[in-house]
Amino acid sequence: MKRRKNLKVILFIDIILLFLLIAYKGYLSLYESDFESKNIESINAITSVENNDRFSFAVLGNIRNSIDIFERKIVHKINTDSDISFVISTGNAVLSGSEDKYRILNKSLGKLNIPVILGVGDNEVSRNGDEKFYKHFGPFYFSFEHNGSYFIFLDTTGKTSYQWQMAWLENELKYANNFNHIFMIMNDIPFQLDSDSVFDAVLNYIEDNVFQEFLLEILETYPITAVFSNGPTIFDERQSGGVNYFISGGGGGGLLRQQPNSYFHHLIVNVAPDGITCEVIKEELPAKYTATRLLENVWIVIHSFFYINWINFIIVIVILGFIAISIYIPASKEVDYYSHTKIHSASQIVRKPLNIAIFTNNYLPYVAGVPISIYRLASALRKRGHHIVIFAPEYPGDPKKEEAEDIFRCKSLLHVKTGNYDFPIVNAFSNDIDREFEKHDFDVIHVHHPFWMGKKGLKLGISKHIPVIFTYHTRLELYAHYLPNFLFSRLIFKNIVSHKMIRRFSQKCDAIIAPTLSALSYLENIGVSRLKKVIPTGIDPAQYVESDDDKVLAIKNMYASEGERLLCSVLRLSEEKNIYFLIDAIERVKNNSKVPFRCLIIGDGPLKDKLQGIIQDKDLGDVIVLIGTVEQNVIAKYYLASDIFVFSSMSETQGMVILEAMTGGCPVVAVQSSGINDVIIDNYNGFKTDNSITEWSDRVIQLLENPKQRNEMSRNAYNYSKGFTVDIMAKKAESLYYQVIEKKN
Repeated sequence: MKRRKNLKVILFIDIILLFLLIAYKGYLSLYESDFESKNIESINAITSVENNDRFSFAVLGNIRNSIDIFERKIVHKINTDSDISFVISTGNAVLSGSEDKYRILNKSLGKLNIPVILGVGDNEVSRNGDEKFYKHFGPFYFSFEHNGSYFIFLDTTGKTSYQWQMAWLENELKYANNFNHIFMIMNDIPFQLDSDSVFDAVLNYIEDNVFQEFLLEILETYPITAVFSNGPTIFDERQSGGVNYFISGGGGGGLLRQQPNSYFHHLIVNVAPDGITCEVIKEELPAKYTATRLLENVWIVIHSFFYINWINFIIVIVILGFIAISIYIPASKEVDYYSHTKIHSASQIVRKPLNIAIFTNNYLPYVAGVPISIYRLASALRKRGHHIVIFAPEYPGDPKKEEAEDIFRCKSLLHVKTGNYDFPIVNAFSNDIDREFEKHDFDVIHVHHPFWMGKKGLKLGISKHIPVIFTYHTRLELYAHYLPNFLFSRLIFKNIVSHKMIRRFSQKCDAIIAPTLSALSYLENIGVSRLKKVIPTGIDPAQYVESDDDKVLAIKNMYASEGERLLCSVLRLSEEKNIYFLIDAIERVKNNSKVPFRCLIIGDGPLKDKLQGIIQDKDLGDVIVLIGTVEQNVIAKYYLASDIFVFSSMSETQGMVILEAMTGGCPVVAVQSSGINDVIIDNYNGFKTDNSITEWSDRVIQLLENPKQRNEMSRNAYNYSKGFTVDIMAKKAESLYYQVIEKKN
């Protein structure tokens, strides 16, 4: 007991110390930022020197608050070279834009005996560092002249309007045209290096096409002596469009493994009226460094952390102590696990409107179960006052204007297309996604796939401490046939990988939505222990209420003559939907039923042409019609026009189209599977059968030949579907959102 009291005293002291350290950091940021406009001070010092058309200056980039390389090696060499007049940094002189990094940089630059001019890079403006750069060093783009040479600094970070810079730069170059030399300094180069470049993957370039094309054109128009730009820890010299480019990032940071041009260095530019020379001054490292380069890179980072962030280091130690004591105190307390504990329900949470991010691998205009499910849920949640942003792939030639719906279209790397199946591979590593995500203060993230965009959403949720909910839509094991069949790869994916993928991903989420009890049972069977709720995809009854009776009658008259009954099926024409079973079973119904009928198959897919051939070969053209894709706002009319809904798919996690058909008053005959068992009550609103053509077709014939039973089951199906409206499901999803937010907080 005494030990616990002592620990509480230590914990109190730890909290006080943490408060004082944080207060001290705040004091440093607010009251000791005692340097400003350093660039203009340096320019004034440079231009005040007596005119001499021969001079030298040093260029380097990517200092990244380096102590071992920049402060201890490069600064020493520059100070001992009396010919160097000043130093230019092309960007990324700091690790980040936080105040302490600028303060440390200022101390390092203060050890140089000559003026230093800083260009702005991505690191300088990160973490709201743009304001600090402007205060401590000055504008992001500027120019100055010195001894017959003209120096122009550009901002390629995107913080300054490119249009504004373009007009300014053209005037600057017109003015500089009569100077002996024109030097341009920019953090990013205006072109992408050749794909065979060894450092292409790590070198930034200007991605704005308009600004990029403008720079390339104007640099070729005027007599530019040299362009100096930043990069990773490499040196590269090349000529493009008659312009000499020097890419130098050797001022600090970590070396690139197995890259011959990766070494610490700085450049010395010797200027004369008739031309310039550029020397690369390498930092010689011990011979052993080749073998231990990676370890030394790690050491440089760790050493710099201790050296320049001693306050941060102490804060980390104090926080770790706080965490350790906070864990130990409750862990050492005797508890009664059988006592009654008050559990806060989601209804006790203050119901404020939520900002919700949805991540999906596919979305409208591609028509499938997942896009429709997301669209309905998002629409219903918006009606309840929530703000939804859907992160979805872009599709080629997509004519939809969806900006008002808060849909962020992510750029695709490529599209995998099989027949009519279009799967865009989104560039999930694009910074555009992160930047768009940062614009919104999201309360919860809802992902709909366990890979790619779903993984991107999960990663953002973990890094931002935002709860992530995953809806298990798809039985991945039934899509193994899309994989190349190499060394049992399909079997391995079907029976091992697919289930492990679902379990691993689900365990990282805060909650999982299962559309049916069968799906919930599956998740439990594979070992998912996270919070799980059953929330089916909701049905929008408004589409049925608003349907035009004349149009419904027109569909019925178009496809069914007098006395004929109309069967309907909605599914993707692909192997996993058990589509061949459907054709064979309809053939048996035709051969054995006393009641004439026609069957409409709505949907598209890679097997469409093959199925059309099978229908002709079996002489089923008079009873089976392949309708193709039907717009969502029209499909309800087909349900209302139909007498029976038939279904063969065994890959469903939920019976969304079955519930849609029931809302249209259709009794259902379907093959029994995980997503079917939960929505069909046998002999009440339909029939569920084994994967047997005989049993399935007998049930269809039974409904065709017994109008009284068919009408009764039609009413039952409609009444049953009332419990699955999109508003009810959105309310359940909303309740789950609040629950995981409360738990996360």
